[in-house]
Amino acid sequence: MRILQIIPSISLVYGGPSQMVLGLSAALAAKNIDVTIITTDSNGDIGQLPLDVPLNQPIQQNGYQIIYFRCSPFRRYLGG
Repeated sequence: MRILQIIPSISLVYGGPSQMVLGLSAALAAKNIDVTIITTDSNGDIGQLPLDVPLNQPIQQNGYQIIYFRCSPFRRYLGG
Protein backbone atom coordinates (compact mmCIF):
# COMPACT_ATOMS: atom_id res chain seq x y z
CA MET A 1 0.00 0.00 0.00
CA ARG A 2 1.15 3.52 -0.74
CA ILE A 3 -0.09 6.64 1.05
CA LEU A 4 0.45 10.26 0.02
CA GLN A 5 -0.14 12.94 2.64
CA ILE A 6 -0.29 16.58 1.60
CA ILE A 7 -0.04 19.34 4.20
CA PRO A 8 0.85 23.05 3.84
CA SER A 9 3.71 22.87 6.37
CA ILE A 10 5.27 20.58 8.96
CA SER A 11 7.23 23.30 10.75
CA LEU A 12 7.21 22.96 14.55
CA VAL A 13 5.74 26.46 14.86
CA TYR A 14 2.37 25.24 13.60
CA GLY A 15 1.88 22.32 16.02
CA GLY A 16 -1.37 20.29 15.70
CA PRO A 17 -1.95 18.59 12.35
CA SER A 18 1.47 19.67 11.13
CA GLN A 19 3.08 17.51 13.81
CA MET A 20 0.49 14.73 13.85
CA VAL A 21 1.27 13.88 10.22
CA LEU A 22 4.87 13.05 11.20
CA GLY A 23 3.83 10.60 13.91
CA LEU A 24 1.19 9.03 11.69
CA SER A 25 3.69 8.62 8.86
CA ALA A 26 6.23 6.94 11.15
CA ALA A 27 3.57 4.55 12.51
CA LEU A 28 2.40 3.64 9.00
CA ALA A 29 5.98 3.14 7.81
CA ALA A 30 6.58 0.80 10.78
CA LYS A 31 3.79 -1.36 9.30
CA ASN A 32 5.70 -1.52 5.98
CA ILE A 33 3.44 1.00 4.26
CA ASP A 34 5.11 3.27 1.70
CA VAL A 35 4.40 6.83 2.92
CA THR A 36 5.24 10.14 1.27
CA ILE A 37 4.53 13.61 2.67
CA ILE A 38 4.38 16.56 0.29
CA THR A 39 4.70 19.94 1.98
CA THR A 40 6.32 23.39 1.73
CA ASP A 41 9.24 25.08 3.44
CA SER A 42 6.90 27.54 5.21
CA ASN A 43 8.14 28.30 8.72
CA GLY A 44 5.90 30.75 10.49
CA ASP A 45 4.77 34.27 10.08
CA ILE A 46 6.07 37.01 7.78
CA GLY A 47 9.71 37.74 8.55
CA GLN A 48 10.61 34.14 9.41
CA LEU A 49 13.12 32.40 7.19
CA PRO A 50 11.81 29.30 5.39
CA LEU A 51 12.83 25.88 6.66
CA ASP A 52 16.39 24.99 5.72
CA VAL A 53 15.59 21.82 3.79
CA PRO A 54 16.44 20.45 0.34
CA LEU A 55 13.68 21.30 -2.13
CA ASN A 56 12.02 19.23 -4.86
CA GLN A 57 13.61 15.93 -3.88
CA PRO A 58 12.64 13.05 -1.57
CA ILE A 59 14.22 13.09 1.88
CA GLN A 60 14.12 9.88 3.92
CA GLN A 61 13.03 10.30 7.55
CA ASN A 62 11.85 7.69 10.08
CA GLY A 63 10.97 5.17 7.37
CA TYR A 64 8.97 7.54 5.15
CA GLN A 65 9.86 10.29 2.71
CA ILE A 66 9.15 14.01 2.64
CA ILE A 67 9.26 16.22 -0.44
CA TYR A 68 9.45 19.96 0.26
CA PHE A 69 8.52 22.66 -2.22
CA ARG A 70 9.08 26.41 -1.99
CA CYS A 71 6.19 28.27 -0.38
CA SER A 72 5.77 31.07 -2.89
CA PRO A 73 4.39 33.59 -2.81
CA PHE A 74 4.65 33.62 0.98
CA ARG A 75 1.32 33.31 2.71
CA ARG A 76 0.78 32.73 6.37
CA TYR A 77 -0.49 29.23 7.04
CA LEU A 78 -2.52 28.70 10.18
CA GLY A 79 -2.84 25.10 11.30
CA GLY A 80 -5.81 24.08 13.20
